Amino acid sequence: MGFETEAELTAALNALPLDDEQKRATVCAWLGHSRIQDVCFGYYSCNRCGAQIGDALGGVYDDSRVVVVGHDCDVCRANYAELDWRDLLFTVDPFEKDNALAVR
Repeated sequence: MGFETEAELTAALNALPLDDEQKRATVCAWLGHSRIQDVCFGYYSCNRCGAQIGDALGGVYDDSRVVVVGHDCDVCRANYAELDWRDLLFTVDPFEKDNALAVR
């Protein structure tokens, strides 16, 4: 589905009888996974819906454009500056210290 604005997407979501978890999964189905991601032992997960989307252990995942939750480095800061509402919707602030310990 093509949404030009966050307001359009929010209106479509609100028209559906979805709980918060279903809304997050629906946003990922409509827009794709967020580049804000959680990492655990080389496995990357979308911070919005929790789905595993990458495996760096197998060497087949390009994380060069990713913002890792709890990883406050120059690369993550630069990547964060490139994000728009499509990546930010229903995600945590990746640089908030408490979010680094959050378990989804």
